Amino acid sequence: MSKQDKIAIVGVACRFPGDIENLEQYWQVLQQGQDVVTQIPESRWSKMIYGHPRRKTPGRSYVWSAGVLNNIDQFDADFFGISRREAEQMDPQQRLLLELTWEAFEDASYKIDELAGSNCGVFIGIGSNDYTHGRVDDLSAVDAYTMTGNTISIGSNRISYLFDLQGPSMSIDTACSSSLVALHQACHSLRTGETELAIAGGVNMLLHPLAFVGFSKASMLSPTGRCKVFDASGDGYVRSEGAAIVVLKPLVQAEIDGDNIYAVIAASGVNCDGKTNGLTVPNSEAQAQLITKVCQQANIEANQIVYVEAHGTGTAVGDPLEAKALSIALGQKRAPDNPLLIGSVKTNLGHLEVASGMAGLLKTILCLQHKAIPKNLHFKTPNPHIPFQQWQLKVVDEFTELTPTDSPLLMGVNSFGFGGANAHVLLEEYPNIPLTQSVIVESCSPLYLSARSPIALKQLTRIYANFIEANIENYANIAWTAWFSRKHLTHRLITYANQPTEIITALRQFELSQTNTQSVYAEFFADHSEVALVYSGNGCQWLGMGQTLFQQSTVFRHCLETIDQLWQQYADFSIVEILLKPESEQMQATEIAQPLLFAIQIGLTELLQSLGLKAKAAFGHSVGEIAAAWVAGALTLEQAVLIIYHRSFAQGQTRGLGKMAAVGLSTTAVMELLTELQLTE
Repeated sequence: MSKQDKIAIVGVACRFPGDIENLEQYWQVLQQGQDVVTQIPESRWSKMIYGHPRRKTPGRSYVWSAGVLNNIDQFDADFFGISRREAEQMDPQQRLLLELTWEAFEDASYKIDELAGSNCGVFIGIGSNDYTHGRVDDLSAVDAYTMTGNTISIGSNRISYLFDLQGPSMSIDTACSSSLVALHQACHSLRTGETELAIAGGVNMLLHPLAFVGFSKASMLSPTGRCKVFDASGDGYVRSEGAAIVVLKPLVQAEIDGDNIYAVIAASGVNCDGKTNGLTVPNSEAQAQLITKVCQQANIEANQIVYVEAHGTGTAVGDPLEAKALSIALGQKRAPDNPLLIGSVKTNLGHLEVASGMAGLLKTILCLQHKAIPKNLHFKTPNPHIPFQQWQLKVVDEFTELTPTDSPLLMGVNSFGFGGANAHVLLEEYPNIPLTQSVIVESCSPLYLSARSPIALKQLTRIYANFIEANIENYANIAWTAWFSRKHLTHRLITYANQPTEIITALRQFELSQTNTQSVYAEFFADHSEVALVYSGNGCQWLGMGQTLFQQSTVFRHCLETIDQLWQQYADFSIVEILLKPESEQMQATEIAQPLLFAIQIGLTELLQSLGLKAKAAFGHSVGEIAAAWVAGALTLEQAVLIIYHRSFAQGQTRGLGKMAAVGLSTTAVMELLTELQLTE
C-alpha cells in the first residue's frame, strides 16, 4: 500500500481489567508482567446457585475466574443528556461506549461539538446480550426504553445519534474477531473516501451466567482459571470484559493536521475459514492466506515483522492451529536466525471475546512506542503440538527490548472468531518527534477547564494539577489543548498565574474550596453559551494600568503602538508615552484619559483574540461604545481613532460647565419630587 492508503491512529481510550483506564496504566501492567484475572464478584449473580465443580451438572459453570471491570453500575447519565429512567434500561456496554468515545475524541484533540453533522463513521464490535437476559427474568420491568437499551445495533447507533455523526454506523458481531473486523471496516471506509474520520472499537461485559454455563458445557473454559497460551498446560480460556475505542483518519491528513499519531495501520484484512472439521475449529490455511495477503498489500516481507500479537486463547485446539498459520505465512519465510516473536495479552487480562482484538491492538501500539515486548505469562513448558524451532516461532517468555533500527518497526495483530471469521492488522511504528518547546512561549497561559457539575470540575482540577506537575515543561501545550481542543461545558474555571507551579497551587486550592484569587469560576446555562465583550466608560481608568501588559505582551504592545501612530496624526502627544509615565496629572483630563482607555480596550481585545477568544456580541457604555463598534466591525481602526479624538477633545472643552446627579428613585417618585419643587412645566 502507498502512504495514501495508510491509516493513522490519533486517539485512544480504554477500560480493561485491573483498573486500567489509560495506556500508561496498561503499559505498567504489561511491563511488570501482572496477571489481573480475578473472579466474578458475587454482586453479579449467585455463584453458588449457578456453579458446580462437576462439568456434567446441568445449568452450572465449573469456573468463575474472569477479568472484570469495577463500578460498571456507575454512569453519569446527566453528562450525556440521558434521563435516569432511560439509563437504567441501557446495556452497560452502551454506557461504556459513550464514555470511551468522548475520551477518545478528547485524546485526539477534537472538540466533540465541532464534529456534529460530519461524516464520521462508527464501527463497533459488540455481541453480548447478557443485559437483555437479565431483563427477560423480569418482564414487568420492560418499558419504552428497553429495546433501544438492549438491541445490539444501538451500540454503534447511539454514539452516532448522541454526537450527531452522520457517516456509516454499524455494530459488528463476528465473535472474538469482532473488534478487529470493525477496525478493518473503518479503515476501508476511510480509504474509499466514504468517511474522513472514523472510530472503531469493541466492548464486552459479563453480566449474566448464561454464557459461563454454555461455554462450560462446551468445555471451552479453563478449569484452572488462566489463559496459558502456547503452553503444554493450556486447558481453555478465561472470560474477560473491557472495551476500547480508537480514532482513525488517513495518515496524510493526520500529518497535515499535526495530530499525535500513536501508530499507523499499514494494512488490514478479513476472511473466513469456510467449511472445517467443525464450526468452532480454526483453519490454519485460511488464516495463513489472510496474513500473507495483508503483508502483500503493504508490500512487507515476512522478515520485516518483528512480532505478532496472537489471538492466543490457550486452548488445546486453537493454539497449535494458529501457530501453524503464523509459521506458514511468516515463520518459515524468515531467516533461520530470526524466528518470529509471538505472544498474547490474554495471559494478562483474560479473553475479552468480541473486544479482544482491541486489547491486542493497544498492546501492540505500546510495544511499538516503547520498542519492547512484554512477557507472555504462564509459559513454562512449550506446547508439544507446536514445533516452535521448526516453525521459526519464539514465544516471548521474558520482557524483551528491541534493537533500534533505521526503519519503522512492524508488528501484526491476529484475531479469529469461533465461527470462522478471521482478521489481521499490520501496524507500523510512527516516529513522533518529541516536543522541544511549548506551543505558547510568550508567558504562562491561563488554564481553562470545564465540566458538567461543580463536583466533576473539582475532580478535573485534581487530575490536571497532577498531570501538569508531572509534565510541567509542557504546561503551555496543556493549556493550549484545554482551550482549543476541549468542548466547553457548563461549569467553567479559568486559572491564571505567572508560573505553572502557581497554577498547580491554585487548582489544588479550588479543589479544596479554599480562598483563591487566581481562579475565576462561572456557571453557564448551556455548553454552547457564547461570549460577549463589554467595554466600560470613562472613569474606570487608574494610574499605571496596562504598563505591565505593555512590557510583557508583544501583541498588546504592537497594538498600542499602531494606535499611537494613528493618534499622532491628530494630536500633539503620544498615548504610549502617557501610559508609561510613572506619574501623570494629565490622566484626569478627558482628552487624555479617554483615548488611553480606548487604546487599552483595543489592545486587550487583540490579545484575547490572539489566544483564541471568539465573541458573539459586543457593547459598551460611553467611550466604550467606540471600542465595541470597532470589534463588531462597524468601524475600522482608523475611523475609531478619529472618532475618539474628536469625542475626547469636544468633551474636554466642556469641563466645569455642567453638573450631574444620580438619584436613587423610581420614575414616579422623581416626577412627584420635580412637581413639588416646581421644576416641571
